[in-house]
Amino acid sequence: MDLQNWQTQLRKGLLDIVVLNFLARGRCHGYEMVQELKKCRGLSVREGNIYPILARLQTDGLAEAGIEPGPGGPPRKYYTITERGKQILAEMNRHWDMIVAGVNQVRKGDNS
Repeated sequence: MDLQNWQTQLRKGLLDIVVLNFLARGRCHGYEMVQELKKCRGLSVREGNIYPILARLQTDGLAEAGIEPGPGGPPRKYYTITERGKQILAEMNRHWDMIVAGVNQVRKGDNS
């Protein structure tokens, strides 16, 4: 097994739920999101990772974007989570919590 490949695939799989949870905190632009997510240990987020995810979330109706004037600079694209995105995110978070609990149960040897 290639540990680095496993870690990369895990990160890729988690980015949708991470991005939606970030958007649930409030509107933001992509660069701001990248800078904040870079602080999350283990994620290794780059701008090239985030923008395709944001575009897909928009296509799926889970996020929307609008152009607003930037503070002292060019206009920026700000993203927000939609109502449908909030519903899907709630399900994703429930499923994630279930997975984490199950993995921890196995790790601790509690098979009850």
